[in-house]
Amino acid sequence: MDSAWYYLRYPSAKEKKSAFSGEITKKWLPVDMYIGGAEHSVLHLLYARFLAMVFYDWGLLNFEEPATRFRAHGLLIKDGAKMSKSKGNVVNPDEYIKKYGADVLRLYLMFLGPFEQGGDFRDESIAGVVRFLSRVWKLKEVAGGRENEAANKILHKTIKKAGEDIAGLNYNTVVSQLMILIKELENGLSKKQMEIFLKLLAPFAPHLTEEIWREVLKNKKSIHLEEWPDYDEKYLRDENFELIIQVNGKMRDVISVARDISEGEAKKLALTSEKVKKHLSGGTVKKTVFVKNRLINLIADE
Repeated sequence: MDSAWYYLRYPSAKEKKSAFSGEITKKWLPVDMYIGGAEHSVLHLLYARFLAMVFYDWGLLNFEEPATRFRAHGLLIKDGAKMSKSKGNVVNPDEYIKKYGADVLRLYLMFLGPFEQGGDFRDESIAGVVRFLSRVWKLKEVAGGRENEAANKILHKTIKKAGEDIAGLNYNTVVSQLMILIKELENGLSKKQMEIFLKLLAPFAPHLTEEIWREVLKNKKSIHLEEWPDYDEKYLRDENFELIIQVNGKMRDVISVARDISEGEAKKLALTSEKVKKHLSGGTVKKTVFVKNRLINLIADE
């Protein structure tokens, strides 16, 4: 029973006159997110909800639900089977930390699979994470030069994706995106680009990023006290887009064209389309309706 209300006590640990302070509880609770296994939603969390509703009815709480969001994590298996002592396939994290370091194990677990699905822990797969972090360490050899303008597009897309995916607990997709990004940065990068990359990686490899941040880049404040980087919208735009071509209001073709193409250029390209020609049937285009970076509508004789 105590485990169903201890979340109320934590913020009021120094409270001596009552189980929990109403003022402190109102400030810090309910819990923003509850994460646990599926069995918790049936037992522990169910009891916590019952008690919260009773306390609410008694006027002790200003909320009925102990947590505003619930996310169940997936099951971690080993070599295709559920971990258990009887099967002898339980993973001892201390062994992997001693062999590879805490960052490798942490990053591997994040990369293993979708959070809500879990994944299969395989020793041979850890080698890929080791190689990735080795490449991160070697970035210092090409960092500090001129800004790699070619990498800015994927860098800023990664900033946006990482922020959104971390908030959604989609850690594996963030790690995957960082692995794609490093390929672009290995051709050279400025100190600023290096710092942005390290900030994105820091939640997943806190020790390595801190060492590079402090010892290599000579920053005095910890990387974990830095603000999350902002992305520049101009780098998120694709160079091309799909132009919709209509004839008298009906879509007849879609072609890939350069962004910010002019109405005249769009009309010329539209008239070269065999699908469009077929529906014009030799008719004269009287006028065009052009929506920049979206569509062009050819108004012609029926």
